Amino acid sequence: MTAYVVEVNEGVIEASRQGVDWWLVFRARYATSGRLRETKPACIVGGLIEVACDDRDDADWLAAHMVDHGGLPRTAVRVKAAAQVEG
Repeated sequence: MTAYVVEVNEGVIEASRQGVDWWLVFRARYATSGRLRETKPACIVGGLIEVACDDRDDADWLAAHMVDHGGLPRTAVRVKAAAQVEG
């Protein structure tokens, strides 16, 4: 079974200033959920964060919600298959 994530590019959010407040609240709320994974640490241009989803439908819904409700730029959000993490 393939796992899916919503990848959020914080650099695009920061540069556009669209949905910044919504994203910061979302990120803080889910920080301890185990569903957030920083794949590229934040630097001057921002980082990449993956939000784990239960399946493709959930990932598609969350990505659309982030854009339509949260106001994030469409270019800051994408659904992708999760990379397998060895551990």
